[in-house]
Amino acid sequence: MSYRVLIDTGGTFTDGVCVDEGGNLFTAKAPTTPENLTIGIMNTIDALSKLCGLDRKQLLGQTTTMVNGTTAGTNAVITKQGAKLGIICTKGFPDVIELRRVPKVDMFNWRMPFPKPLVPRRLRVEVEERINKRGEVFLPLNEESVHEAVAYFKKQGVEAIVVALFFSFLNDSHEKRVAEIIKEDYPEVACSISSAILPTVGEYERTSTAVIDAYIRPIIHNYIHNLRDLLLTEGFTGELLFMQNNGGTGTWKVALDTPATLALSGPAAAPSAATIIGNLYGEDNMLSIDMGGTSYDILIVDKGRFLTKTESLIGDNRFSLPVIDVHTIGSGGGSMAWFDVSNTLHVGPRSAGAVPGPACYDRGGEEPTVTDANVVLGYISPDYFLGGKMPLRKDLAEKVIKEKVADRLGMSRVEAAAAIYKIINSTMADGTRQVFTRQGYDPRDFTICAAGAACPAHAIKIAEELGVSKVLIPKHAPVYCAFGMTGADLKHDYSRFYLTNKPDLDLQHLKGLYDEMESEGSATLVREGVPEENQVLERSMMVRYHGQYREIEAKWPSGPIDEKTIEAGIAAFHDRHRELYGYSDANYPIDFMTWKSTAIGKITAPKLQTLRKADDDPSAALKGERDAYFEESNGFTKTAVYDGDKLIHGNILEGPCIVEEKMTTIVIPPGNRMRVGEYGDYISL
Repeated sequence: MSYRVLIDTGGTFTDGVCVDEGGNLFTAKAPTTPENLTIGIMNTIDALSKLCGLDRKQLLGQTTTMVNGTTAGTNAVITKQGAKLGIICTKGFPDVIELRRVPKVDMFNWRMPFPKPLVPRRLRVEVEERINKRGEVFLPLNEESVHEAVAYFKKQGVEAIVVALFFSFLNDSHEKRVAEIIKEDYPEVACSISSAILPTVGEYERTSTAVIDAYIRPIIHNYIHNLRDLLLTEGFTGELLFMQNNGGTGTWKVALDTPATLALSGPAAAPSAATIIGNLYGEDNMLSIDMGGTSYDILIVDKGRFLTKTESLIGDNRFSLPVIDVHTIGSGGGSMAWFDVSNTLHVGPRSAGAVPGPACYDRGGEEPTVTDANVVLGYISPDYFLGGKMPLRKDLAEKVIKEKVADRLGMSRVEAAAAIYKIINSTMADGTRQVFTRQGYDPRDFTICAAGAACPAHAIKIAEELGVSKVLIPKHAPVYCAFGMTGADLKHDYSRFYLTNKPDLDLQHLKGLYDEMESEGSATLVREGVPEENQVLERSMMVRYHGQYREIEAKWPSGPIDEKTIEAGIAAFHDRHRELYGYSDANYPIDFMTWKSTAIGKITAPKLQTLRKADDDPSAALKGERDAYFEESNGFTKTAVYDGDKLIHGNILEGPCIVEEKMTTIVIPPGNRMRVGEYGDYISL
């Protein structure tokens, strides 16, 4: 028997999924161990091993592929725990990362200082050189100034050096030579060169992205080496892959080359999960909503296509590599209820987190949260939280809601809990609506995929507010991102800047750019062991109407680069512009900005086991009844409670009812119906 193991590290829990060659899928969670993430990973693997009837070494010895998504890079930047950095820059430009575009928390407060950059002014050293705007050497590199800079950094104990020279995206010869000198003079220091990480226009964006790469490089290197060494000692001989920002995976060797590709690895598998689940039921327009303990993530899958962006913030730092377009708001199970100066009740974005957590956790929490409200309303059983492994204190939930909310508003604790539940649902629905409006979509054209351990208790109410008629709750919602890794292809992005208009486009120059990118992409896939028949090279370009500030991405066909393929790309741009903004003009001049190539190594996703088909009667899975509050019933009503593990494909669940899975609870209000799908997922009717 062979296995694939998928691990999503970060947050409160480390999630694990194991799939055997027969399509049987096992899931487990273990607390994340921030002080050493590998401990939480191995604890999760131990839990998966038991479910498979094996011990740790037996499971790892039979694992052909392990994929890991991690928040190690993100956490390092946000908590300012990365490497001590130095920057080598062109003389006259040491303040590129100081003179930057970063939103302030309070944009109208001129006294509020901008956040400090990751590299202090004293560790930004200028060297003599200059490449002009045509990529020509205007001033040769003064190598002596580079040697002096490296010696200074060595004396200062710098752990990583960023090389970010002017116009290096057009001519990288100076940056490469600086990197060679660094390797000669200071071989033990890590080095990130901007032209290799982001060879496109935008001095600040390119420098900031290279800074993030260098800042997390030692941490990511240590994390990968420690994890790999530990796995090897435990008998693992398969391929170790890491989830990347762009929604694809890469081998551990490739991840070491550019750690920035893991900077936002955490939620990157979510669109893959939404796509897999949508494909099972013939849905390709998916609205993925993922509600965990502290946050609510929103992303769109449009006709099976992942949406990505190249303008992100990690903490206060600009990041411009392609990342999955995930929008996050502060709404989760731990979101706290509070009052503003006008005595108006709000819920979130402040969260009780994992420690102390909601009051019902009995870990010292003293503020009312969404989870507390769900316990008071009867949605979450205090005796079956996490499958009964973590008993909850309903009395503590009732106490904080009464003291902090109900008494202040002159209502009962149940009415106060219902208000918390209604407000958080409206907050999440409003956040989702804003994301769709900004991107030119209508949520009513999509199927909601409700993921995360907390979301299934709120999904139907969110859908009602959005006017969405179809909701799909995955069987494996609590391990959503780990599940998404089962179908994530290897994926690597390359880009070249070439600003031109249609009449001046030099096809030969363009062919040269694509020869470089596609050769590099193919070589990377070969290095990762991807056979030629599984390699796919996709092309796209960033285009805008002349005079526009922002460009959009348009796909265009593979094959010979000629007038015909360029015209196909232009037509795709007009179509996409009309789709996003409601208009296009085929006669208006356009500007080509950046040319992109994506190298994809196709993987064969495991074929999942289906459930036995039965009739629509779910009574065999009935656990009993309990009182639950529903606005439609004007109070508490006797509500059927079902065991999710005993439901069969074809069962129809009539609201009001509750389905208890081991790691989540599904709430179906009165007037709603859901059917159990052939893979155990829940589909609205």
